Amino acid sequence: MYEILKNIGISESTINNMVEMCENIKELSEEEILKKIDILKKENCDDIQIRNIISSNASYLDKSNTDINNLIAKLKEYGFANLDLLFDGNPYILNLDDFEIERYIKGRLETGELLEDIVDDMSANLLEFSEI
Repeated sequence: MYEILKNIGISESTINNMVEMCENIKELSEEEILKKIDILKKENCDDIQIRNIISSNASYLDKSNTDINNLIAKLKEYGFANLDLLFDGNPYILNLDDFEIERYIKGRLETGELLEDIVDDMSANLLEFSEI
């Protein structure tokens, strides 16, 4: 696990901090970490974005691939574009579940907002995801 993280440019002290934040990552196999990296690459994240996302949000490595893929599918379904920029700007978005995004957006739709406006608002103000 440590070698892969070092290979993508994460320092040993940052890795130690990541383990403090999410102890479960010590148990992850190289294959599991590589799959998480591949998920980000499929969303056009470059190496620097991947390093930033993973080093900022160690919990991402511990989340199930199915949950991450469901979240990505839900974001795309609602029209979010440039997920690489979204995740790099707020890596904690990846900790959310698809149903949380759906519930939040449906709540705003019920107040009369347009989906396009909600997506634009959330894309421009990434801290809105912290309210979910």
